[in-house]
Amino acid sequence: MESPEIEELTLCGYCKKKFNDTDQSPKLLSCKHYFCLQCMRTNLSKGTAELYCVYCWKKTDLGELGPESLPTHNPVLCLTKNFSQLKLFSNNSTSSGTSEKTKVISENCHTHAMPLALWCTTCGSPVCRACATTSDHSNHQIKSQNEAKDQLIAELQVDLASMTKMLSEIQRLASQQREFLLKVLEACVTLKTHVEADLTNNVAHFEVTETRENLAKLRLNLSMAESLTDVHNLCASVNLEKQKFQMRYQEMYLQCQLDDLIRHSTIILDFPLLKQALGNIHNGEVALPGNSRILPPSQQNPILFLANYCMSQLYSRHMLAKSPPNNGLDYHNHNSLPPPLTYMNQTPPHQHLVLPPPKNIYQDNNIIMQNLVHSPQIRNPVNMCPLYYFNVDVNGQPLGRIVIEVRADVAPKMAKNFGVLTTGEAGMGYKGCQIFQCWEGESVITGDFELNNGRGGRSIFEDSYFLPDDTKLLAVRGTVGMRRTQKRHDNLGMVGSQFRIILQEMRGFTGIFGHVVEGLELVEKISTYGDTAGKPTKNILIAKCGKL
Repeated sequence: MESPEIEELTLCGYCKKKFNDTDQSPKLLSCKHYFCLQCMRTNLSKGTAELYCVYCWKKTDLGELGPESLPTHNPVLCLTKNFSQLKLFSNNSTSSGTSEKTKVISENCHTHAMPLALWCTTCGSPVCRACATTSDHSNHQIKSQNEAKDQLIAELQVDLASMTKMLSEIQRLASQQREFLLKVLEACVTLKTHVEADLTNNVAHFEVTETRENLAKLRLNLSMAESLTDVHNLCASVNLEKQKFQMRYQEMYLQCQLDDLIRHSTIILDFPLLKQALGNIHNGEVALPGNSRILPPSQQNPILFLANYCMSQLYSRHMLAKSPPNNGLDYHNHNSLPPPLTYMNQTPPHQHLVLPPPKNIYQDNNIIMQNLVHSPQIRNPVNMCPLYYFNVDVNGQPLGRIVIEVRADVAPKMAKNFGVLTTGEAGMGYKGCQIFQCWEGESVITGDFELNNGRGGRSIFEDSYFLPDDTKLLAVRGTVGMRRTQKRHDNLGMVGSQFRIILQEMRGFTGIFGHVVEGLELVEKISTYGDTAGKPTKNILIAKCGKL
């Protein structure tokens, strides 16, 4: 369908030539009529300062700027450029009552009336042979439309293949990043478990209670002393107790000073800075000059605080743990950290300790000793959290070792039962026991040394089954808890010998008495051997177990 009405809009109303970007640019007069720039320069101007419209004869003042200063009618210019590609549709009724769209497109060049048989790849538009030789398309790449189509298809196929490959790489990297974040989450859960264990233990409270009882006994003995010999002997006991008490006080004070430095530090602490801070705190100096100010809570960075806490843990466990063995410290257990006394000058036990008043590293902020709390880095004695190992075989082949730390301090009954069954000193135990249930990513269950199916097993106590300790420990990843028996008295919540190693949080599970400190990735692998019902598809056996 021809469209002369629309095509007329692309032509100058005076010279009837087609608009373009140069001399034939459509310029708007003040009366909103438009003509090409060439006509305004030659035909419409009356001098240099004014133009007259041939439609309405209204005057347009130009001043000294000339016709070039007039605004360009951009919509008309855009229509002119794209008119050859304009598609017009009309709805024609057919005999069946339906309507179809008839595509109307000009196949000839409006300037040269020649077929648009070529394609300018630079401009991205069809051109005729005459247009291809004009200055508008000089140095442009001109091809036939079929060649241009094949080239574009080939380029699109290359781009799509590249995008597909990139998509697979993005998926791989996203999976890799997710695995990394899961490792970070696992480390955070482990750290949370350790901190909760420290808070639950509260060794400082136990020591204070024990010391208070000793002081009460000493006062009672003093009131009952009659002879000089009794008082002399009592004086020796008091001096010995005083020495221990003063050393413990200085140890905790220095530890709390280090904790305050970690809590309020404005820089990232590394091993050399921690070593310097420990020495300065011991000498009563500012821990780190220039870093002794306390930030308000709104300016404190929790990520920086956590990073410095973890760095101090690594320093205590992996640097100070390399001290000579004459310190008498055992660092095999992950809960045993060298106390600050490792960098203090040791005083012989027979000498009387006199401590100067502790110097405050935050004097400008008026932080006094009464406001300091005991350090969460003070750990329990090693014998309070024994370690047990389990060597696991799969289909007769060694798979690896799992090490479990047992919280004998908060779960004495379960810890004793678990320990005796692990060592086998009662004539029965976990050696040779099968892992009879595996849930991938959730948990594995074993400990039924009688039937190996979850319906057997008993404790070392006389009644065979017992109520578990109320430890208040959370059932999070890596923790170990006693499994309730499936006999008729299971509604009483009793346990025997079966235990579960947890791989994801179970809020309703109680009876937690320990956690895995080595081989958690081995437990994760074992969990994948279970089918949809949790039954192992391989023979998983505790080949050997015992106490470390």
